[in-house]
Amino acid sequence: MNVNIRRVKETDIPLIKKISKETGWISIPKNQRKTLERERWNKHMEGVFERIFRKESSEIFVAEKANQTFLGYIFIGESINMMTGTSHGFIYDIFVKEEYRGKGVGTALLEKAESYCRERGYPRVELMVSTDNQLALKLYTKMCFKAEQMFMKKELS
Repeated sequence: MNVNIRRVKETDIPLIKKISKETGWISIPKNQRKTLERERWNKHMEGVFERIFRKESSEIFVAEKANQTFLGYIFIGESINMMTGTSHGFIYDIFVKEEYRGKGVGTALLEKAESYCRERGYPRVELMVSTDNQLALKLYTKMCFKAEQMFMKKELS
């Protein structure tokens, strides 16, 4: 599939915010969602999105077909390792419309993110992914992402 990747336009932002909130909500484990009030969480996410998006080091790229049909997006920025103080690229969010998954759109978006990071001199790009998201894990593995650390939790009741 021929995929065009471009910088986000202001007119894209409402759709991307909506998708980001939906996918973000779904990515929260069900037991944690039960403890959250959805409208309050949505407002929280609006603030997070705005703070990150307005940073000079952040960018959103949109994938579309030649006829400008929206296929997905990737939201990337800078993160700083708290242990070493070094900066690196960080993928905050990536989304591909369901009917276009497995057709090279995610690969094209990740390649754009890698290029963006190289241009800024970042030595690496990182992301977080749910261990349940098998489709994403397959894509990231194909793109040579490797697990480096493990996020662990213990529920306290």
